[in-house]
Amino acid sequence: MSKMPFPMITQIHVKNYRSLADVTIDIEPLTIFVGTNGSGKSNAVDVLRFLRDILLRGLDAAIMDRHGMSAIRRWSPKGKPYDIHIGLSFVGDDFQGKYSFTLGSESRGEYRVKSELLSIKPIKGESIQYEIKNGEWIKPLKYKTQNTKSLLNDDQSDLQLLKLVRLLEPSVSSRMVSNPYRFFSNMGFYTIFPNNLREPQKSANPYPLDEGGQNIASVLRNIKSKKSKNIFNSIIESLSKVIPGLEDIFVTQIGGYYVTRLLYKAKVEGDRRPTFELSQESDGTLRMLGILTALYQLPPRTLMAIEEPELTIHPGALGVLCDVINEASMRSQVIITTHSPDLVAQFPANVFRVVEKIEGITHIGCISEDQRRAINEKLFSPGDLMRIEGFRLEESAT
Repeated sequence: MSKMPFPMITQIHVKNYRSLADVTIDIEPLTIFVGTNGSGKSNAVDVLRFLRDILLRGLDAAIMDRHGMSAIRRWSPKGKPYDIHIGLSFVGDDFQGKYSFTLGSESRGEYRVKSELLSIKPIKGESIQYEIKNGEWIKPLKYKTQNTKSLLNDDQSDLQLLKLVRLLEPSVSSRMVSNPYRFFSNMGFYTIFPNNLREPQKSANPYPLDEGGQNIASVLRNIKSKKSKNIFNSIIESLSKVIPGLEDIFVTQIGGYYVTRLLYKAKVEGDRRPTFELSQESDGTLRMLGILTALYQLPPRTLMAIEEPELTIHPGALGVLCDVINEASMRSQVIITTHSPDLVAQFPANVFRVVEKIEGITHIGCISEDQRRAINEKLFSPGDLMRIEGFRLEESAT
């Protein structure tokens, strides 16, 4: 088992979730889903968001947020509902593990957890495995604490095993068992809307950055503190490469609100330096600021997914953004969705996962071998290849 710089997901297996009929996706520290609108890129990302939402808010809330079981379960032409299955393989610096669950449909749109499995194999020490099928524990729990009593008597209306590992942590000597819950519950999914950043914002929790950017003023104010000064400078340095003359970012409090302003160099030496509130900045500036803040926030999210980061950002600025994305993928796992040739031009062939919908079913896999060879041999850049013929799926993925 090779040592990992941080815990990460290595593979996702999904059956019958929206347009994903039966797909296995290999995931890198940086993974870029490339496909046309409606191909299923967002569905692939939402598999992970769904698990995160279950852990933080419960299975009922996660399903209702997606308009019910019938909206997330793949449509069945024969009338018999399909079971939804989600499985993840993950690794850390001292362990590897697998987690999976299956949701079955009941009458009148109800649902139940049919099975759930968690196995963790450390480099040293004893492996652990917990499994529940149809409400029954497959084998007795080896570790028990007072905190697990209510969990063990649960009516199986929610997922339990990742929460169980968190409860058992004091009873288990290996520290790695706490990682799966912490990893999956701290994943972040970002679609930055410029209008969320324009107006003054109420004081809010400074971590994590909200997924639409609604608390960016509080986050920036916190990052600018002395202990995070280097990170704040990195945000300014990256932003100044695409916004000429930018010198600093200020967050000031007015009543119960925070106002974020950008400070620019004076056009003539000795003149007063101009300062503009975010309400006066362009959509591209605001979106770039929001994405940079998401990628640089401390501590980093265990996994960050950013949907179509190229939107409203000038193609000339994408090189800077790609550099920051690459840097961020050395601290935590990053997933990007895009259909922009200008964005993909900045990355190597191995990070791309082609997403294609065929007869209503989404297929996901690496780009074809001949296209990978053309990119690796520098016959074409990924962007040129995407413009000329589009990325093709490797044969095994269709």
